Amino acid sequence: MKNKLRLLSLLPALLLLLAGCGSESLLLQYTVNNTGTESISSFVASDQTYRSEYSYKDICVIPEKAVSYPSDMSFRSEGVLLINKTDNEMLLSKNIYGRLYPASLTKLATALVCLKYGNLDDTVIISYNASHITEPGAKLCFLQEGDRVNFKTLLTSFLVYSGNDAGIALAEHISGSETAFVELMNNELIKLGAVDTHFVNSHGLPDDNHYTTVYDMYLIINELLNYPVFNEIAAIDTYIAEFTDSTGKEVKKLYENTNQYLIGLRKLPKGINITASKTGTTFAAGSCLIQAFTNKKDKTYIAVVMKAPDSNVLYNEMNSLLEKVN
Repeated sequence: MKNKLRLLSLLPALLLLLAGCGSESLLLQYTVNNTGTESISSFVASDQTYRSEYSYKDICVIPEKAVSYPSDMSFRSEGVLLINKTDNEMLLSKNIYGRLYPASLTKLATALVCLKYGNLDDTVIISYNASHITEPGAKLCFLQEGDRVNFKTLLTSFLVYSGNDAGIALAEHISGSETAFVELMNNELIKLGAVDTHFVNSHGLPDDNHYTTVYDMYLIINELLNYPVFNEIAAIDTYIAEFTDSTGKEVKKLYENTNQYLIGLRKLPKGINITASKTGTTFAAGSCLIQAFTNKKDKTYIAVVMKAPDSNVLYNEMNSLLEKVN
C-alpha cells in the first residue's frame, strides 16, 4: 500500500518526464515544465483524498530495487543517502525505505509546516504545556510560561538548539494544539510524497508510532531548501534569542548549534560548506544527521545518515559522504 501511495503521489511529475537519475538508468528523475508550473494531483490514503500542492521539480525518486552501494564502503549506520541535488542524481543509498525513528530530525517537518502556514512577524506566547516538558532527555530552550517570543526568533532557536519546548510552542501557535498540528503535518507530508512517515509530536521524542525513512527525510529537507528563511537560519552556529518574559522584562539566551561541524568540534573536508543541517539523537533513533552542503565546484548535495550506533560513527560516516564528492 505504501509503495502504491508513493507512486501515486508523484505520478503527475512522472508523466511529465522520465529520465535517468543515478546509475544504470534504474532511477527516475521528476521535473515540471519549463514554466515552473506546479504538478497537481489527487490521490486517496486512509479513506481521505489529498491534493498535492508541492512542486516535484528536482526530486530524485529512487525505486526500492535500485541501489548504489559501493562494495568498498562499509557503513554501520542503518540508513544512508547521498544525493547530488545540482545534477539530480543519487550517488549512494542504504536502506532508504526502512522504517527508522527520526529523533529531532522531526523538527525539519515541523519547520516546513511553520514556514508554510506561519507568519514570521507574529508574537508567540509560551504556554504552560510548552514550558513544562517532563520527559527524560528532552532538549529544552528553557522557555517560561508567558514568555513573548517573535515567531522567527522562536523558529530559529528551535532549529539551532533543537528545543522541544520551542517545537510545542510553534505547533500550538499554528494549530491551537500540538495534536492538531501533528495531524496537519502528517497530511502535508503525504502531499509531499513522504508516505512512509507518521509523526505523533512536533519534536521527535520516542514513540512507537513516530517514524520515518531516510528517503522521506530527504524529501522534507529538499522542500525546505525552497524557503529563503530556512536557508538563512539552518546553518547558524550560535544564536542569541531576544524576547520578553511575562512581566515585560527583556531576556537574552545564547543557543549553540547541535551540529558538531558548525561549532568546530568536527573538521569538515576542505572545500565543503554546510548550508543547512539538523541532528537527532535518542536511544531508539541512535545518532542522526542530515545536511545540505556545497563542494569546491559549488554543486549542492544532500546527505542523510540515520541510526548510527554513536556520535563518532555518525560523523566518521558523514565525512565519508562529504569526501566522496570533494
